[in-house]
Amino acid sequence: MKVRGLIQSSETQELTAEADDAQSARALIEEQVPEGFDLLQVHNAMPRGGRVIAKAIIREAAIQEIEVEGADYAAARDALRARIPSTHRLLSIVPLD
Repeated sequence: MKVRGLIQSSETQELTAEADDAQSARALIEEQVPEGFDLLQVHNAMPRGGRVIAKAIIREAAIQEIEVEGADYAAARDALRARIPSTHRLLSIVPLD
């Protein structure tokens, strides 16, 4: 039996921006997000001094496919899971046969 798995990177990166207000800080963060990345989270902080510091978490948006074969669904599923890099997460498994 063949199965196809969809995987996505689980590695994240952090971006930082500083501005006079939260809206401007978020806009600066959004400008920094590279093409092909998703903005996962933005957190604003206002330390002493009155400036807003925004910290964001981004992750690569690309999804990859992996196909494997096994004697049955359970064997194919286990083979698929064994091929997933430690830096990725499994999104779905679909039987092909």
